[in-house]
Amino acid sequence: MRLIALGAAWIDRCGRRIDAIGRRLRRAGLPSLGPAVRPRLAALLLLAGMLIVVASVIRARPDTTGLPPLAAGELELRALDVGQGDALLMRLDGATMLVDAGPDAPTAGAEIVPQLRRLGVDRLDVLVLTHADGDHIGGAPTVMREFAVGIVIHADHDLSHPVMREVMDLARDAGVAVRQIRRGEALAWHPQVDLSVLNPPEPGPDDDNDRSVVLHLAYRMSTILLTGDIESSVERELVESGVLRPADVLKVPHHGSNSSSTADFLDAVEPQIAVVSAGRYNAFDHPRDGTLRRLRARDAAVFRTDLAGSVMIRTDGRVIRVFLERS
Repeated sequence: MRLIALGAAWIDRCGRRIDAIGRRLRRAGLPSLGPAVRPRLAALLLLAGMLIVVASVIRARPDTTGLPPLAAGELELRALDVGQGDALLMRLDGATMLVDAGPDAPTAGAEIVPQLRRLGVDRLDVLVLTHADGDHIGGAPTVMREFAVGIVIHADHDLSHPVMREVMDLARDAGVAVRQIRRGEALAWHPQVDLSVLNPPEPGPDDDNDRSVVLHLAYRMSTILLTGDIESSVERELVESGVLRPADVLKVPHHGSNSSSTADFLDAVEPQIAVVSAGRYNAFDHPRDGTLRRLRARDAAVFRTDLAGSVMIRTDGRVIRVFLERS
């Protein structure tokens, strides 16, 4: 039923875009799209660009009997279940990237490190720390002690946070490169992936959440938007600046807080899949009901780590599949 709903929403979106093309043709004084052309063009768009979303549930731990091995040419995004925090693992043809590292050392030691070991990960090519909040970087020192890291990416102009200081010390001692990034830059992670930095601008905001690194990832015809903890003011600025792009998969900002995922932002992103990383029974009541209503009003399929455990999204660049750790 979810697959049908997503397909219908996509077809309706194509119809609106075709109507917009027709209006532009008429304004330009060119022949408009006739009633016989419209369904044919819709069918061509459907065949050429439709992303099929398949949701599966595995009732075992990730990558035991329920989840097939990652295939060659298949990109995976894993929202690891780290409670109230973020830890997002990206994999493609042996390349690895971890975006944030959970809330603390015990969680990193009990959840992140064992899961990466089970996946055969022994090195992180890129470690992105979106912003200096404990629920995003608390486990970073533990991860850095357990895995070789190619480069640490951050956007923080103030490295006074004790965990960030520890990360910088570990990077210096291990000879790990550190790079501070800003909007307009690109990250080299995998040759087939376009990884663009959308936030923060220069100069960056003062608020920790609003300084979050925002990444737009494009792999063939599939797109993913990773948002850290940005709030409504940054969402508005991203929309108004024109740098925001649609994305098939949205990592919902700020764990589903009601101060993020505004209507204009969601209209610009047009997500088919929304992933919320939040802790079960967390003190902030994340994700908030208003956020969930706004996502579902736009026909986004919502998957939550507080309910489903780790959420695994795989795509070959056209077909998107979603696997859940638990129902």
